[in-house]
Amino acid sequence: MARQKGLFKITGTLGDVNFYVIRGIGYACKAGGGFNGKAIRTQSNMQRVRENASEFGQCSQVKKHFRLALMPFLEGFKTPKLHARMMSLFMSIKRLDNISDRGKRRVSAGLKTAKGRHLLTHFAFTPQHPMLDAIKMHSAFEWDTQRLLINGIKPKDFKAPKAATHVGITLGVMDFDFDSLKHVLMVSPIRFLEVNTDTTSFELFPEHVMAPEHTGIAVLGVRFYEVIENEVYGLDTMVGLSLLDVN
Repeated sequence: MARQKGLFKITGTLGDVNFYVIRGIGYACKAGGGFNGKAIRTQSNMQRVRENASEFGQCSQVKKHFRLALMPFLEGFKTPKLHARMMSLFMSIKRLDNISDRGKRRVSAGLKTAKGRHLLTHFAFTPQHPMLDAIKMHSAFEWDTQRLLINGIKPKDFKAPKAATHVGITLGVMDFDFDSLKHVLMVSPIRFLEVNTDTTSFELFPEHVMAPEHTGIAVLGVRFYEVIENEVYGLDTMVGLSLLDVN
């Protein structure tokens, strides 16, 4: 079974392929055996297919809105595999929902488990980034004050894009509702360091402390910049993003 792509979804049979729509999501599969849209929507032996389609659609919406919430950190960053990997992540978290019936399992319930929070916190949104990893190792985040203390980072020890003159480090504190898919994001001012900076320590914190009402998520972002006089140009290569904590 494959999903239909494109703006318009179709139903019916074309050649040896059946096309059908369930809950607004288009699917396609090889014709034969009576496996079509009407059968899936109505026949009792297609119940498992309906359940899977419902949960798949919910995870797809979570993936979409969560990625959009992270856009201040990922803007300009392109990787063809991120969408599929995020989809796999949220499907895995959804399967940890052991209180809901099949077809109604939700990411929000999966995140109530320690394993669900572990999967989200340790997900690699961007390729391996040695400077990002080092910052995480030398930092401590406090939920009460929402301050991130970075102690003893040495930018000159790490590779940077050829055009880069500075690296920018940013903290984000987000409240994400995995049911309504709404979010609030507070971002710290970017801390700019020259790429040849020796060992340094500093703090990052948003202008306002926000008490999360749903799922609190601390986000760490790293991006390289080219600074020419007073002009600042963000580079789209070697972007780093990681979740520090899920509360």
